[in-house]
Amino acid sequence: MNLKNINVKFIGLIISFSLIIPPNYGLDFLGINFEDIPVIFLFVVLFYRKLTNLTITRFDKTFISFLILFIFYSNIFTQNFQIFNQTNIRFYFYFLLAYLCVDLVKNSKYGIIGVFEPLSIVMVANFIVAIFQIQLPGTIDGWILNNTGSTNPFTSGRLGGFQGGGPNVIGLICSISALVCLFKVLKSKNILLNLKDNKFNTILLIISIFNLYITYSRGSYIAFFAGSLVILFYTETFNKKSKIIISVFIILSSGVVIYIFPSIFLKQSNRSFLNNLGINSVELFVGTGGGNYVKEVYKDYLVTLNDDELFDRFNIEYTEADKEANKKEVESEVDEETEGYLKLSFDYRDGILPRSVVSFYHSSDGNNWLQIGSDHTSGLIINLLENDSYFELGGWGDGQSPGGSYLDGFVKKIEIKVGVESFEYVLSSGNRDTEYYIYLPMTEDFYDNRNDGKIVYTEAGLQLKRPRSYWVAIPNQTSITEKDFDIILQLKLNNIPKGNETLFSQSSIINNSELVNNQSWKWSVVDGRMYFFWVDDIVSGYSNFLGGQSLRSGKLISENGKFSSIISDFSISQYDEITTSHNGFLTMAVEYGLFPVMLIILFLLIIIYKNIGSKNELELSLMLAFLTQNLTNDIIYSPDVAIYFWIIPTYMMSNLFKD
Repeated sequence: MNLKNINVKFIGLIISFSLIIPPNYGLDFLGINFEDIPVIFLFVVLFYRKLTNLTITRFDKTFISFLILFIFYSNIFTQNFQIFNQTNIRFYFYFLLAYLCVDLVKNSKYGIIGVFEPLSIVMVANFIVAIFQIQLPGTIDGWILNNTGSTNPFTSGRLGGFQGGGPNVIGLICSISALVCLFKVLKSKNILLNLKDNKFNTILLIISIFNLYITYSRGSYIAFFAGSLVILFYTETFNKKSKIIISVFIILSSGVVIYIFPSIFLKQSNRSFLNNLGINSVELFVGTGGGNYVKEVYKDYLVTLNDDELFDRFNIEYTEADKEANKKEVESEVDEETEGYLKLSFDYRDGILPRSVVSFYHSSDGNNWLQIGSDHTSGLIINLLENDSYFELGGWGDGQSPGGSYLDGFVKKIEIKVGVESFEYVLSSGNRDTEYYIYLPMTEDFYDNRNDGKIVYTEAGLQLKRPRSYWVAIPNQTSITEKDFDIILQLKLNNIPKGNETLFSQSSIINNSELVNNQSWKWSVVDGRMYFFWVDDIVSGYSNFLGGQSLRSGKLISENGKFSSIISDFSISQYDEITTSHNGFLTMAVEYGLFPVMLIILFLLIIIYKNIGSKNELELSLMLAFLTQNLTNDIIYSPDVAIYFWIIPTYMMSNLFKD
């Protein structure tokens, strides 16, 4: 190989080639596999080239000083020192490879755009994956099916990419490719002529945007949007007035898109919850050590797994002291009586946002409420089926409590708040057949004490019975469809429900009109976790739900005879949740301390500021895109895009030195 003929496009080609090699195949030596070999080869070639053409500039001295300081800091100021820490080594590798690329980039007629142009290979390969819905062995690789059975690429799943980082990583790569194509278009003097004549760039732009869209990665959408605004700001194709008009149009169009497709942008996310967990683990100078973010931040959750499962999936081991100090064992006893208040809060339209939000609460006095977990939303407006029949205490009338399960205990009072209206129902013996009704199961026949057994009342309220005994109907005095409402239950349970049990529902078999509307929604508790189920149509039944076993959901427990809640137990189904939703700099702050991360961020901001008035509009655009997505995904840790991330600021920094 003639090293003199190596140019910047060679760098881009090698990196792009590594992005179409499926991950985790081959060597598995110190975390190295087949997909890493092209980049390692590139490193060896560039390192040899640097040594054979060695000249020391001020930029070289500055960079090497930074690298030495980071190596020193990342090994000394950590709680868990390891000589061959894989995460540390990867960071050193990214920094050094970015540094080695700079010489070729600076001396190339193509500039930094030459590094990104070969991404066309990656775009075409992923376009084929999407069109033919090619699935790869990994859970977030290739085409990720959503189990709808559809063959439509817009509805059957999402693009996860070859590289193994999942939709967010391939989404960012698509954003970068689209920004490079867009830059070429807006750099031309005649946009329409460029789109017509440069057919390859036009087709690649379309493919990149198509691939980006079907990743359904909100972070990638925002990254592309941010980068596009920078390119638009710098382009000379439009005058100032036109730029303002276009910017306003883009912003308004984005608002319309969010309104039309709210589930993409407004669906519930665990990121804020997970970021708060990370923030609580940050120290100023000392970090947990490279690669220990998950082990430290999610310790309270992961200690609930058995040791073999923990080591096989996460390569993590905890000491007995860790387990004793962090494992929360406040589960209620099977037969422990628990009393208090439970509340379901349904927000039909969350402020001005086109989405409905469901929340769950508990209280000991009915006035001071504590939330069980966090808010839940699908990102869509939930239009509950119009239903003028009775509400049900439980779901026994039409068998909505699976397996014959039922709420075991007493209910004293029910309060239904709809807008400014409030309806209260006290389940006393004197109020029977006026404020509420008791029917025989699966019928419209009133329950007869003389023939069917005595109804039991105590100070705790009406005793609930098995489904084959009776069911309780609550009058429906107002429509709750397209309205905010709260359901409050005062109850005393013999135990925290362990099965799938309905608390309250609107699924009565008794209709007050000729409408077939015996199903609408139900509020259930499944193994201590709250769920809200609703029906889109009678045929599909209760196929939609919010709540569940997410880390943010919380779990209802009994504590000293009162309702309380704890964080949910961890399950392997939540693996992707805790490994893909991190702010990159927050992850770095946990592992290396806040101080060095603040210095790196300050350095990046200075570099951006110093280049604002320059002609480095593409670099600024790409840099902003990377930084934007790094807020929601730890991009600087991803082996697939980290090298791209660090090349840009390293190149921009080198331009500030005049040797």
